[in-house]
Amino acid sequence: MKIDYGYLMLIHVRLEDLCRETWEDVADLTVADDQSDLIASNLYSIAESRFLPGFVTQAVMHGECAVGFAMYGPDPDDGQVWLYRLMIDKSHQGKGLGRAALRQIVAHVRDGLGAPVLRLGVRADNVVAKALYTSAGFAPTGQSFGEEEILELRLSADD
Repeated sequence: MKIDYGYLMLIHVRLEDLCRETWEDVADLTVADDQSDLIASNLYSIAESRFLPGFVTQAVMHGECAVGFAMYGPDPDDGQVWLYRLMIDKSHQGKGLGRAALRQIVAHVRDGLGAPVLRLGVRADNVVAKALYTSAGFAPTGQSFGEEEILELRLSADD
C-alpha cells in the first residue's frame, strides 16, 4: 500500500534518542486526563525499555521542546517489531505532531531496522489513536492482547 504523506512536510518534528539531557523532560509529559488510562506513563515506559534489548526510546521534538515520546523495537516474545508507545503531550495534541512522528517511526523501522511489518496494540476505546493508525495504513490482524486490538502495517521501500 502506498501512503501519501506529502502534506506532512509542513509539520516539523524530529525524533531524538533519549539521553541524560532529555529523559526527564519526556518523563514529565502527560496525555489528556481522558487518555490517562489508555497508555502507560512515560516514566514506566522508560523503565520498561531498559529490559527490552533493541528497543528504541525517543523524544518527539518540536523546535527545541520535547512534545512527545516513542518507544518501539523487536518484541522478545515474537521477534516482530512493535510500536509500544507513541504519545504527544496534552498541550501539543491536535497539531499533527503525532502523525509526523509516526511517519518517521515507520521510515526508521523500515529502513533502519529492516522490518517488513510494524505491529501495535490499541484499545478499542482509544478512538483518536485508532483513527491515527488506521489512517496511516495500519490494518487489524484479527488478533487481540488483553483489551488491545492488534494492528499492523506492511512496509515496503515505497511507503
